Amino acid sequence: MTEHQYKSLFTPIRLRNLEIPNRVVMAPMSTNLGSLDGYVTPEQVAFYRVRAEGGTGMIIVEFCCVDGATGRSEHRQLTLESPAQVAGHQRLVKAIIDAGSVACLQLQHGGQASKRELVRDGLPVAPSDVPTRSDPTVLKARGMSETEIEELIESFGRAAELGVQAGYQAVELHGAHGYLLTCFLTPFCNHRNDSWGGDEERRLNFPRRVIQRVRQAIGDRPLIYRLSADEFTTGGLDIDDMVRIAPKLVEAGLDALHVSMGLGFTSFDKVIEPMSTPEGWRLPYSRRIREAVTVPVISVGQIRWPDTAERAIAEGDADLIALGRPLLADPAWAAWAKTGQPEKIRPCTSCNYCVAVSSGPHGVIGCAENPRTGHELDVFPDAGSLRGERAVVIGGGPGGMSAALLLQQAGFRTELHESRAMLGGGLIASAAPPFKDKLTWYQDYLIRQLAQSPVKVYLNSVVDISSLRDDPPAIVLLGTGAQPVALPIKGIDSPCVIDAYELLMGDIDCLPEPDDSRPTLVYGGGETGCETAELLAEKGYSVVLVSRSPASKLARSAEMIYRGVLKQRLMENPAIRIIENTSLMEISAEGSVTLKDHHGTRSELLISRALIAQGRRPDHSLTNQLIEAGIPFSVIGDSRRGGRIGDAVRDAYQAVLAVCASASKQPLMAC
Repeated sequence: MTEHQYKSLFTPIRLRNLEIPNRVVMAPMSTNLGSLDGYVTPEQVAFYRVRAEGGTGMIIVEFCCVDGATGRSEHRQLTLESPAQVAGHQRLVKAIIDAGSVACLQLQHGGQASKRELVRDGLPVAPSDVPTRSDPTVLKARGMSETEIEELIESFGRAAELGVQAGYQAVELHGAHGYLLTCFLTPFCNHRNDSWGGDEERRLNFPRRVIQRVRQAIGDRPLIYRLSADEFTTGGLDIDDMVRIAPKLVEAGLDALHVSMGLGFTSFDKVIEPMSTPEGWRLPYSRRIREAVTVPVISVGQIRWPDTAERAIAEGDADLIALGRPLLADPAWAAWAKTGQPEKIRPCTSCNYCVAVSSGPHGVIGCAENPRTGHELDVFPDAGSLRGERAVVIGGGPGGMSAALLLQQAGFRTELHESRAMLGGGLIASAAPPFKDKLTWYQDYLIRQLAQSPVKVYLNSVVDISSLRDDPPAIVLLGTGAQPVALPIKGIDSPCVIDAYELLMGDIDCLPEPDDSRPTLVYGGGETGCETAELLAEKGYSVVLVSRSPASKLARSAEMIYRGVLKQRLMENPAIRIIENTSLMEISAEGSVTLKDHHGTRSELLISRALIAQGRRPDHSLTNQLIEAGIPFSVIGDSRRGGRIGDAVRDAYQAVLAVCASASKQPLMAC
């Protein structure tokens, strides 16, 4: 496509008196790059500047807590309560504006979603008391007094005033996902019967008052409100409710609505969707809100490609498109779209690696496909004195392909060797199960990048130590993956036994026709086993999934959001029978297997095939040979330890950084 084919996406729009150069908005996302006391850091400034330089029309800076003592949701969450904090925000705003984008600040209070260990007295505040499930007499959040409510309204106003001093051009209020503004509005959380709750009009009082106070603070700047169009929660608000409520919020003084979804504590898979969620599924919801109000609407969530964004705006689903995870994967998303090169966008596959690595007190924002996300201040890899030297990458999985591209960009003369007939490695297996085809986006992207680079790619190429010893490279990066674990099961060499990983890789096409009288057995309740079972069921097989652990621990190493929906699908699939707390003891050549449960009871089962999914381990044979030959090397991905795609790509990045650091001179500090 050309720039003109994304005409709607790159048409400027005005919010109040502020012009935004295009319709691409960066959605606010917690980065955990702030300081422990809530100040803006150089890492945050660099993180946002890169996204602004990539052509994003407006940057909504991550949620900034208006009262850290009662409302912090993250260990390194920004706060804006003191004039001393303004200077850091001024630097952040300047970086965004100087790069050509518009700077918007999101204000938030965590309410009952605040972290207990971060708030005063270890007890978050909420509209109403929130008892624990295990003991109703113990509270996990306490209801606020009227005085506290008035104080927090003022806190929103003071934070907005400080935001104006920092130079923010717009302000957004976070009224979605279960934070304080949400909880006053939804009957699921607000059980008061006074001025602040009891019916819809009274539940609206707190959001209205906050809107009015912030409007007073920011003057003629645009004010945006983020809401959940549907909470997907029994006893909560649905889309029909929000169509009725949204105009009332606008009347209080808003200039735009930012339409999101879900409640974090009841429907987290709607707040941050798993990979299985279709692209653009939220657009009908934003359309309904847009039809109900007279201000522009921002739609966010599961929009990955410019075609989808353009169509949404052109057809009236939204006025602006907010991108969260896609801008972690590729900060230049908007620039590639504007120049008509969407194929150059590093795609977000909704793998939620970003969620996994940023959680907890030590988590930091990251991306499986973009290892520089959250590390924008890293020195860019440069071969230095090794420029032009030969580098050999063995293994064409995501880590190997990334390493080859990074080494070439750093200045090495790079070769990539893959033993199979095609590139992809673990990406092939990861994309094979149902609902995971988005991973092929990343595989195809890396293959395109390699095709356009000077990297020499050798397929069906097995590299041994003799070839490396004859022509020693400056560096070898090993990304050959892992080998199956040998299991002490009688009959494991039976012809009816298949390695589940090889099936996912597409190497096994000798499965018999489905036969309900002889089901296919999958042994292993990890992510690979569960996905293999689901794949076989999709192909029409009757499946018995045998796990040594309880069914509650199925796929326990999988990403948490994906794991939740995967387990639900497995439990509801009539073609899959789950046998928990059971070991596979023996496999006969005729296809009979012996199982033993945790009580020691044995049983027999007649099967058609047994697929083994009991883990894989790194193969260190070439590693030891490289040590003996004195050839420099690094090990990445599953060759190092089993992990996720993002771990392999991160390994590759770190390995290239290390190689370049060994060949680069470091200046002395002046202080």
